[in-house]
Amino acid sequence: MQIYKILTPIYVNRLEKALPFYEELLQTKAGTRFHYTEKKLDVAVVGQLLLISGTDEALKVVRNIALSFLVDDIHTYKTWLLDNGALIRQDITKVPTGYNMIVQQSDGTVIEYVEHTESKHVE
Repeated sequence: MQIYKILTPIYVNRLEKALPFYEELLQTKAGTRFHYTEKKLDVAVVGQLLLISGTDEALKVVRNIALSFLVDDIHTYKTWLLDNGALIRQDITKVPTGYNMIVQQSDGTVIEYVEHTESKHVE
């Protein structure tokens, strides 16, 4: 089991307005960027930040996620997490970058676990 990257989500209503600010602040351009049609969200990764953009209604379903962990094998993590008292809030689901699941850790923290396909690996 390996965590490749830990991303901190920032929730915004207008990605096009927020993105230049964070790119300049971190002195880096967005790596991965995509539209998540099913959830009506736009997503961009800038450094260790995960910008998630949408209406207040669209953001309501993801706003409780504290961190996103990019992992090597989401199925292995699911088994380990269940064995260690976690609650799966959203089971493994196909997403634009690969697969994700939303987990409530045994301490109550909500974490998104993501396994990227090779063609969508976050930079």
